[in-house]
Parts: sequence; C-alpha cells; structure tokens
Amino acid sequence: MVLNKARAEINKIDIEIVKLLEKRFNIVNEIGCYKRKQNLPIYDEAREKQVVENCISLLENKEYSKYIDDIYFQIMKSCKDIQQ
Repeated sequence: MVLNKARAEINKIDIEIVKLLEKRFNIVNEIGCYKRKQNLPIYDEAREKQVVENCISLLENKEYSKYIDDIYFQIMKSCKDIQQ
C-alpha cells in the first residue's frame, strides 16, 4: 500500500467519522434537553457500560477492544458535557 493512498483513505474515513459524531452530538443534545425537563441525571453508568460493550462486540479484531473502550470513554465524556 502506498503511503499517500493510505492517508487519502484515512482522510475519507475521518470525514465520515466527523459527520457521524456530529449527528450523535445533535441527538445527545436533544436527550440532554429531555433529561433536564424530566429532572433525570445526565450520567447513567449502566447505559455507558452497555454502549461500550455493544461497540466492542462489533469488532472483528478484539485486540482493538481497549482502544474502543478508550475512544468511547472520551466520546461519552464529551456527550455528558454537551448535555450539561
């Protein structure tokens, strides 16, 4: 694989990731509004654990599990900040 070709592919993937994260953040914002109106807590430990476990289960290469766990920890931290 040629380096420039591989980097171009990563750039395309990054575009998709950013678009999907933005969609996720928009939905998270709506959920935050709902939680505030219903006086529900922002943090839901069981839900966060379920999300990470679901994402890890989607991996074909389980060697990446730790990285998915790390990435989703940060995504959910950002989502809680958005919901505040």
